[in-house]
Amino acid sequence: MVLPENILEILKTLNQAGYEAYVVGGCVRDSLLKRDCADYDVCTSALPNVVQSLFTHAIPTGIKHGTITVLTPQPVEITTFRSETTYKDHRHPDRVEFVSSIIEDLRRRDFTINAMAYHPNTGLIDPFGGKKDLSLKIVRCVGDANQRFQEDALRMIRAHRFCAKLGFTMDKTTQEALHQNSKLIQWVAVERIDKELKEILRYDPYEIENMTQLLSKWMPELELCKSCAQNSPWHDTNVLHHSLRAITFLPPFDETLALALLFHDLGKPATKTTKDGIDHFYGHSLESAKIADRICKALKLSTYQRKLICSLVKHHDEKLPLRLRTIYRFRIQMGFDDAWMQNFFTIRICDLKAHSLKGQQSVQSVLAFIDFYEKNKNRPMSFHDLKINGKDVLTHTSFTGKDVRKVLQRCLDLVFYDPEQNTREHLIEMIQRWQVI
Repeated sequence: MVLPENILEILKTLNQAGYEAYVVGGCVRDSLLKRDCADYDVCTSALPNVVQSLFTHAIPTGIKHGTITVLTPQPVEITTFRSETTYKDHRHPDRVEFVSSIIEDLRRRDFTINAMAYHPNTGLIDPFGGKKDLSLKIVRCVGDANQRFQEDALRMIRAHRFCAKLGFTMDKTTQEALHQNSKLIQWVAVERIDKELKEILRYDPYEIENMTQLLSKWMPELELCKSCAQNSPWHDTNVLHHSLRAITFLPPFDETLALALLFHDLGKPATKTTKDGIDHFYGHSLESAKIADRICKALKLSTYQRKLICSLVKHHDEKLPLRLRTIYRFRIQMGFDDAWMQNFFTIRICDLKAHSLKGQQSVQSVLAFIDFYEKNKNRPMSFHDLKINGKDVLTHTSFTGKDVRKVLQRCLDLVFYDPEQNTREHLIEMIQRWQVI
């Protein structure tokens, strides 16, 4: 394992002071997988106050739990070997005890692939078979899987994240323990759920199919979508698999659009009807938008994200006839800007690509509309694009109050369809004529 100079210097400083020190956890795992290591964590037998005294730029970021952050110049967390006692809230240890053994420190960690340490002189320390599990592409808990998940319920969703990120599967014991303890996920802050969920969607959306029970507190519709068939010429899979497939077409990944695609058909189970053997989902977009709004609030997403996601979900199935009236409806009547339109096009294309071969044929019509839109999007679309403003209406006519806005709207309607009329002189002449009429 090739370590950066600043990490080697940290290990040397601790060793020369008479203490053990190792790099540990994710950096060791990623090195064995020949993946780039972004962060290096160090563990040591030195107590926190000793670590702080050995380094000039040391910050006690988590001294209660034995962690000192050293700026070298990148921040590196150095944590004293420790064991942890009971976890009453299924998230945080009630008490931390410092220990003298690296093996004891590794014993408290979540998964075998994260319970490895390394030092250039002693090599790899792997008491729980993490290296073997890496070769087998397995996520397995250290020791008793039930105990690991009961200690910290976040580990359950982290297990899925490692499966998604590394392309691994859980060993049977870990998987069974996760299902038995899935209700403990309620102890995890929803902000952490949101963060892990977005990472899973980034690396492998299909992992969500294995998580419907775990996520049921916030998204019970996932399980319903998983069992909701779509018997129609336009689909070839269940609702959930279709939605997850759509996410894989994002170019590139965008967490807000990924969530919109995850939510876009959640209303289908509630709106499903069947006629002549063909399934229909009339009104599912509106129902999905209502569900999306509830989930966005539950996940504490920003107001901006919530509004964008819900509007995209609500309109994701809109027809797009090649008419100026279609652009007028989106940009002027609904008030969506060009950035929204680009996001809408992305959602529409990803959704259609995740249909059956017959359903995918509609992609061409959407591409044709996108081309039509791009050729016409420079038409006046807002009051700001008009060559007159409210002050001009007040100055040159007797219109006042709410009528001023109505006049400007009428002007916008006019020049959208005929941009050549968007001149100051012509518009003033027009509004003066309307005043007389």
